[in-house]
Amino acid sequence: MLMKLGKYLTAMAVASVVALLGCSNGNSVAGNSAETGSPELAGLFVLEDGKTPAAFARVRCVPQKFDATRDSLPKNFITETDSKGHYKLDSIPEGIYSLEAYHKDSGELLLVQGLPVYEDDSLTVNDTLHAPGTVKLMADSLKEGTKGVATVFGTTILRNVTVIDGELTIDSLPEGALTLRIYLGADTLLLGVTLPAGETLEIGSKKETPPPVTTFVAPLALPEGQDTLNSFVSDIPLALRLTPDNSDFDALAKMTAQNSGRWEVVRISPDGNRSKKIPIANAYFDTLAKEAAFWVSVDSLNVLDSLELSFDSTITPAYASDVFPTNRSYAVVWHYDSGISPVADAAEKSYFEGAAKNASLVDGVVGSGISLKSDGYVLAENSAEKDADRKLNLVFDTEDYFCFSLWVQLESLGKEQTIFEKAKEYALRYVPEKGFVVESYHVATETPDTESAIDTASFVTSWASGTDGIAAGKWIYVAFSRRAVSNVTFFVNANKVKHSTENSNWDGARESLQDFKVGGFTGKIDELMLGGCFRDDSWSRLTYLNQKPSGYWPILTGR
Repeated sequence: MLMKLGKYLTAMAVASVVALLGCSNGNSVAGNSAETGSPELAGLFVLEDGKTPAAFARVRCVPQKFDATRDSLPKNFITETDSKGHYKLDSIPEGIYSLEAYHKDSGELLLVQGLPVYEDDSLTVNDTLHAPGTVKLMADSLKEGTKGVATVFGTTILRNVTVIDGELTIDSLPEGALTLRIYLGADTLLLGVTLPAGETLEIGSKKETPPPVTTFVAPLALPEGQDTLNSFVSDIPLALRLTPDNSDFDALAKMTAQNSGRWEVVRISPDGNRSKKIPIANAYFDTLAKEAAFWVSVDSLNVLDSLELSFDSTITPAYASDVFPTNRSYAVVWHYDSGISPVADAAEKSYFEGAAKNASLVDGVVGSGISLKSDGYVLAENSAEKDADRKLNLVFDTEDYFCFSLWVQLESLGKEQTIFEKAKEYALRYVPEKGFVVESYHVATETPDTESAIDTASFVTSWASGTDGIAAGKWIYVAFSRRAVSNVTFFVNANKVKHSTENSNWDGARESLQDFKVGGFTGKIDELMLGGCFRDDSWSRLTYLNQKPSGYWPILTGR
């Protein structure tokens, strides 16, 4: 983890990771008067004001490959300036060196790197000491309390360091281009910086400690102009959406990026009573678009209540797996936020392996939807027949409970189009002059004395919505629920339609059972939910109010 941090921080540093740099100092000149056979290094140091001698400063000449974590410096490589700031080092072997100076009274430092010292020659280095600087590394991935050391390779600089609140501070450093080696336990971090004199160079971003709990409240009171509930609503999934209008998205992104914490939801009654935590699943969290959505399962709904969504950074991340439980007869729930194919069956937490053609992701009503061409489709493979290994399947006979809801946007309304179908079993189509039409195919049951019943008594029942509220290029909500052939609820947008019912003859022939297929139209689709139960008027209307792309309910507010 630390090596990854090193890569990140090095990229953000003022200078790239560098090798020791050759230093060309305007005050450093090579002489040629030495006659001893050993090089001589001498010069004059002054303090930062440019005129005060750096009297009695410690001076060190350090070999290029010196490692302060393991090497020691010979005595002849160390000296001290006199009262006027002069220094002199004799008998320095030929090589490349760093020259260090430290003035104790002022705390000022000097580091000149890459000095070439040649045999039978002398080198004069006159220079100025400056106030020390500090380097601070700041990153969440620095483990709290870790101890280590930091060095500048090729110098005697060695600093003890400790990670405190996500920060690593290396102080008392000379100005200039420095290659820092930081040893933290078994990890090594290499960092190149250019440090101005007397300044603190901050690298990375300071670790922000978010509040332990961030809370939003969603009143369940219906929007103005909507009637109150006319029935008891249970087991309804609701989308809760975060946007820049109700939250500081940058702060939320930083919180959730720390890979700790969990989103939770409870229901609060008017008297303040709080429910147990209810199931929640994160549909998507888009830090670039600054949008997020969560699906929560409300076991019973009272519009006097509120939902409380909170993020607790002190607990282990986890999400519920039963927002769309199979024991409430969700067979498929396709949000399309996780892609097109394979098709994830979010109800079962399993998969119908999918195939797709001429389909692409687009903006939907809640997160992403898909766009289809007229010959495009998404197929739920292995869905043709009932599968004993699955809790639920996509086979629904005429006598069975059956329901679906979805959002569809048709490019044009001039021709008949299929929205979805399981051929010769059931289908949703758009038909000009009729609107949305649901078809259910009934196969007669053979009896011992009437062997021809399958040919004479099979039929197709269709329910038509009419064309009110249907427009090309607009998202349309369609919801259908059947308890029996004669007991049906049918919604287009928020309106329950007075559907027409028609029975027509059918020979009952099925060459083979087919997979469930979405397609046969040109347009978009989103939030397809299909299952084997009955949804009443209130359930369908509230689903519309919750899922619609704008002016949706409920609205979250920060607290």
